[in-house]
Amino acid sequence: MKSLTRAFSILMAMTLIASLLAACGDDDDADPTATAAASAPTATSASSDDADASPSADAPAELTEVTVGYVPALVYAPVMIANGKGYFEQFGLDVQFEALPGGADMVVLTANGDFDIGVGGAGPAYFNAIERGLDLKIIAPLHFERDPQATPLMVSKKRFDSGELTSVEDLEGLKVSVNARGATEYWLYTALQTGGLTIEDIDLQQLSFPDVPAALDSGALDAAMLGEPVATLAEQQGIAVRLDVDFPADFQPTFAWVNPDFAESEPELVTGFVSGMMLGCRDLWADDWDSDENLAILNGYTNVDPALIREASRTWCEPNGVVNVDNLETLQEFFGDRGLLEYDDPIDVSTVVDSSYVDAAIREIGTFEYE
Repeated sequence: MKSLTRAFSILMAMTLIASLLAACGDDDDADPTATAAASAPTATSASSDDADASPSADAPAELTEVTVGYVPALVYAPVMIANGKGYFEQFGLDVQFEALPGGADMVVLTANGDFDIGVGGAGPAYFNAIERGLDLKIIAPLHFERDPQATPLMVSKKRFDSGELTSVEDLEGLKVSVNARGATEYWLYTALQTGGLTIEDIDLQQLSFPDVPAALDSGALDAAMLGEPVATLAEQQGIAVRLDVDFPADFQPTFAWVNPDFAESEPELVTGFVSGMMLGCRDLWADDWDSDENLAILNGYTNVDPALIREASRTWCEPNGVVNVDNLETLQEFFGDRGLLEYDDPIDVSTVVDSSYVDAAIREIGTFEYE
């Protein structure tokens, strides 16, 4: 596993997008305060009263290889930008990304040491692993969802235009898909609630994002939660449209967690990773988040056309690294209600969050100030 290279990551992403295009025809848990939501960013500029907002220009003479598991999807933009701009190197890390199609394996591979750090969704696999005694501490948040959502609820454009499927209420008894059991299922749950429905009121299906547009177009599916950039591409090709749904704002479903042995032996490198990721996030908050440089970096990791990235719902992240524990509690409760957890008594989710690395990173790079 350690021998996988970044080239393999890009190859997997290219395969994903090729499948996407084939599924569309013409051409993962995320498939990954006060709360953070209460202090959710509302501006795009940063400053710091206690430290520079960027690391020292003098990178360490020698870099230490750090293996990071991730999914080549746009919500992982903070770590892609950080690596592409050399932020990790400035903290002594030679980050080797290893791509996975979804988040469940991320938990196992990080726990057993194949990955030093894993980045993914806090799905049922994560909570079940914690209950079984695996010490995978969450060290920082990755992204949060806000309107317009990066994973909207979509239906066939033909059926929308005909008036057959125009609202959530129309989905009762119909086939609706998620890409995986986990956070996306929670988004579906919240979407159905806006129309007075529950998951029990629909025929729940599971289908990978790239396969959804063709299934909607053929009628094999009636609706789907569809992630970016597939959602925007399906819109551009006239295949699907978004239903008007008011999702929860500023909800964190994805995080970074660390292998306990690596955390014990290399705490400074863990802090360096968090620092670099937060700097990558801050670049995405800037007014020029879709700069040619940023888009070129994201294209290199995802093989998604820069013009499509610019049009898709942008990635939001928490530039001061505050983990929303309430969101973790909400996810645990939802997964329990859905029968996806292997235990009955809830875990105290505050015990799985280690904020010490974010605290140390803030001392290094300063606090992001909102205007």
